[in-house]
Parts: sequence; structure tokens; C-alpha cells
Amino acid sequence: MQRLIVFLFLIIAGTSSSLGQSFMGIHTSNFDPLKQMFFNPAAMANSNMRWQVNVLSMDVNGSNDFIYLAGLKGIAKQEGEFDYRDFFKERFNGEAKNIQADVDVRGPSFMFSFGKNAVAFSTRARGIVAINDIEENFASSLFNYKDDLIQYLPSFKDERINAAANAYFEYSASYARHLIDKGPHQLTAGVNVKMLDKVFFASFTGNNIEFNKTIIAQDLDSLINVGQSAFDMIVSNDLTDKQFNSKFGIDGFAFDAGVEYSFKPLKMTEGYLIKVGVAINDIGKLRQEYGNSTRIFQGTDRTVPTANLLTPDGDVINFDQLLDSLGDRSTLTGSFDVRLPMVMQLYADVKILPKFYVFAGAQINPSDFKKVDALANLPTRINIIPRFELKTIGVFAPISWDRYEGISAGAAIRVAQFSMGSSSIITSLLKKDFTAFNFFLSMSFGGKRRVDAI
Repeated sequence: MQRLIVFLFLIIAGTSSSLGQSFMGIHTSNFDPLKQMFFNPAAMANSNMRWQVNVLSMDVNGSNDFIYLAGLKGIAKQEGEFDYRDFFKERFNGEAKNIQADVDVRGPSFMFSFGKNAVAFSTRARGIVAINDIEENFASSLFNYKDDLIQYLPSFKDERINAAANAYFEYSASYARHLIDKGPHQLTAGVNVKMLDKVFFASFTGNNIEFNKTIIAQDLDSLINVGQSAFDMIVSNDLTDKQFNSKFGIDGFAFDAGVEYSFKPLKMTEGYLIKVGVAINDIGKLRQEYGNSTRIFQGTDRTVPTANLLTPDGDVINFDQLLDSLGDRSTLTGSFDVRLPMVMQLYADVKILPKFYVFAGAQINPSDFKKVDALANLPTRINIIPRFELKTIGVFAPISWDRYEGISAGAAIRVAQFSMGSSSIITSLLKKDFTAFNFFLSMSFGGKRRVDAI
């Protein structure tokens, strides 16, 4: 079980990579259609931009409800071997722990509108990691002792745990159109069709995970039993013998689709009074191949002396030998499908004062409400985003809640087509300790419509 535990943390550290709504605040801007497009493709037709080119944009996000940054003071002066536990601490409350991290990189992309239509072509790289419902003592053993099975806490039980990492490329074409444009009413619809290129996938689904250590005299004289622990550890063939070997290819398809309704009183000269929308993102699958690191394990309630799990040099035996000592293992071959992190977006955007709007919405992940196989998922999230927006400048104040970081508040700014911000910087600065990080940066250029579309 030693390397199995390490695997859980490695898929986080290895991807260390938002998707819990990327580019928070900016994705609501009427002057950045290439951010709106991945949120709701219908919004593209309502943008104030006639055309836009994205050079490079990146959003990095991480959040959890277990480990917090206690401080970085002294990290540069630390002598000897670096110990991460001097700067990161654990938070105990008796509840299961959750971790989510992701990165969203958008490469060369462009959008243009003509008449009632808008079209875009985009490139994007995504990496998502999620660990859900890991028992507190299990998480603590992993955090403190990593690959030293002998040092794990004496016992823990975890009825079910899901962990997954998924990284891939998207190449997409988008189309949006005004369906209704009569008087004060506007209705637009849009779709974003994506070709997918896999990079890496790994998952761990554990049932009735159990660890019991009976100490006779000292750790080396202890007895270890993992009961009826069962898990499926799936690793794609993109990783072989610790080397990535992913190659270009079209490995799946997905799409986003949405509609957006705007109400603009006839006496209003620009903008809209209220806009509401609904979209479904990431409906699709990736085809993967099982790699040689895939393992299926079933514990057989064996009690094994610790000495049997060590090499003559005192190191823990290799992973497969460890599994064979504690239960039965098998492998899988062939191909399998990986579902993308589908979510639904529901939102309303209301004009409060000239140039001042308040956005309120929810990102809903159906997988949060039922037990499913391990999936690199996005969190269900509730957002409120006040914003002040002119042609050349926009200021955004995103406030959100999700299961991984609780309530967070941030700030973002757009100057022409350059944007930067963070969805968590305010709470990060105000909290004595914090468990979330987000930062995004975007570089684009474009031209405004001669007449406001909305």
C-alpha cells in the first residue's frame, strides 16, 4: 500500500495544476468573448467585440480543506534538508478531506462576428486533479510519512475515496447566433465543438480502505493488516516506466452548448437591464489505453509482520511485492473511456448603475451529489461578481463558495485586452492561514463593434 499512498499525492504534485470557472470575473466581461465562449458559447454573439485574438492566457488554481500554508518566513534561510512540514500544517476537524487543483492554458485563438453571427477557433490545454472524501487519519499519514508505510498512524478506515488526474488538449470551433432580436428581447444560442488530444490520465477508486498496525515492541516488530481493502488504480499508457510518451492524435470529442436571453428596455441606449443564461460544458469522453502501472487490488485480511515487508537493507519492498503480501492483485489491458468534468452553468447579470453590473450564478457538477467512479471533476460553485466596466478598463470583485475552499474573495482588472487577477487573493491576505490559491493572466487584442451588440 506504500506506493499506492504516494500515488495519491503525486498526481496532485505532478499536475499541480481551474477550472472551477476559469478567469473568474473576466469570464463575465462583454469585452472578452474568448473567455465567455468556454463559459457559455451563446454569450459570444452578445459581446461588444467585433473581433478578438488571444495570444496566451493561463489560470492556475488549487484548493483544499486539509493543508494550509502557515508561513513562508525563513524558507530561504533554512539549512539542511528542506522539510515542507515547517511551512505547511494540517487542519483537523474529524471530517473527510478534499483537494482540487487545475490549470487552464489557452493558446492562439481568434473570434470574429458578422451580422447576427459569431465564430471562434481556439486551442486550449487543461489539467485537473481532484481527491474526494479521504479519511482524516489516512490523509495525515500520507502528508507526514509519504512512502514510509511503517510510520503510518496505527489505524484508519475509509469507506470510499476517489482521486483522479486528467490532462489533455482541446482544439475547438464555436458558433453563436441571435435567434430573436425584437424590441427589448434578445435570445442567442451557441455551441462549441471540441476535438480532444489526451496527455495523461490516472485514477484511484478505493472501497472499504482499512489499515491496522499492531505494535509489539517497536515499529519494526509490528504487525500490519489491510483487511478487505479494495481499490482500482488506473494509469493510462501515456506514462510508461516513469516516462511520458503521449503522442498527438484525436482521442475524443466533446461540446459545450448554451442559450442566453437579454432584456433591454427601448429607452435604454446601450447595454442591457438583465441577462440570464444556461449552458452545459464538457459533454464528451476521451478514449484511453490501460498502462502497465494499472493495478486492481483486493485485501485478504492477512496479518503480516513488518519485517516481511522490508528488504535486507531495511527499505520497503517494491509495490507489487507489497500488494502480493497483503492481498491479491491483477492488471487490466485494452481501452477505456474517461468522462470529461461536465458541469451546468446557471446565471443572471443585472445592470445596477451605468457601467456597473452584478453577476450571480452557480456552476453545478452532478457528480457532487452521487457516488461515482473516480473523476477529475470541477466543483459545484456559487458566485457573485460585481463589476465596473468601460471599453478600456474593467474592475471585477469575484466572491464564491465551493466545498474545497469555502468562501473566497478576489479581485481582477482588465486594461484594454490585458487582464490579470485572482479569485482568492483577498481571503488569502486576510486569513491567518489559507488553503486556496488562484492566479490568472491574459494577453489578447481585438476591435470593438461600431454599435453595441447588446
